[in-house]
Amino acid sequence: MLKKFIQAILAATIALASGACATLFNAQHTGVTIVTSEPVGLKVNNDSIEQPDTSMLVMVQRQNKPLAVTAWTDSLVKTVQIAPVNSFAYWSNIGFCYGLGMLIDKDDPKRYSYPKTIYLDMSNNEANYLDYNPDGRHRHLLKFTPMKLAGLANPSFELGYEHKTGKRYSTQLLAGYLLPNSIFDMSSTVLPEAKGFTLSAEERFYFKKPAPFGPYLALEFHYLKSRYKDVWNFGVANIFADTLHGYNNYADTFGIRKQTFSYSFKIGYQYIKDRFSVDVFAGIGLRYKMIKHTDRIKPEDEMEIPRHPNFYYITHREGNFMTVSMTLNIRIGYTF
Repeated sequence: MLKKFIQAILAATIALASGACATLFNAQHTGVTIVTSEPVGLKVNNDSIEQPDTSMLVMVQRQNKPLAVTAWTDSLVKTVQIAPVNSFAYWSNIGFCYGLGMLIDKDDPKRYSYPKTIYLDMSNNEANYLDYNPDGRHRHLLKFTPMKLAGLANPSFELGYEHKTGKRYSTQLLAGYLLPNSIFDMSSTVLPEAKGFTLSAEERFYFKKPAPFGPYLALEFHYLKSRYKDVWNFGVANIFADTLHGYNNYADTFGIRKQTFSYSFKIGYQYIKDRFSVDVFAGIGLRYKMIKHTDRIKPEDEMEIPRHPNFYYITHREGNFMTVSMTLNIRIGYTF
């Protein structure tokens, strides 16, 4: 007994000195919540469990072996094998003693863990499972679009809300408050008087996993209304092609009132870990612009066309016209 006690103290001392986190902090057993689409009989490894409800927390031993889960109803039997993964405590060794703790944890079964949630769809006997509950807490998502703060056109502070409306469908609503300038371009030609907002609505279809997980297709309607000032040269429009014209165009500070209506087809992927989400997407569509200039010195004069393609000229030119809209962005969120 004394020998075993001394060995345990020695092992703990070595583990502590080397930062072996799994050996020190992981218990021999870990909790796994097994969720089923209907009440079932349940066996985990070789232990039968009474499960009158569709969710139960079971304690399983940490080991380098698949966790065998069998569930059955009156009409079918389903068995899945859940592979073990390295626990957070094991990976945290990287931050201590240059990872030396991994050498201590290497052969310790306490380095392993299993998904916190295992979901079984009892409508079929396929040997598959989900590591989340598709009907659980992820029905609501609050989102933020950080890159909108640095947009070249219409930088804004944008917040969104996505709500799961069906097994593979969700609806997303977003609203943005326009900023005077991009946070990375405080010398922008858009003057501080800029005001406006954006609204958008989006319907999503998740085609591989239940909403709101994985790849999706979406249709989005987007509306923008803004009012700001700009500085541009006016007079003769195509002055660089008019060799007989002496350059007498002039700079004018003028107002711009803009409305746009956009319809876009999008494809994206949403990844959710615990309660945090990352939503990456790209889209293409059509945008109808209605742009009016105000407070011009000579409203009859034309905007000077730049020698080379210019983003701000395209954005600020007056008129009602249709353009192609393209988007590529990322949103981060919190689910509940």
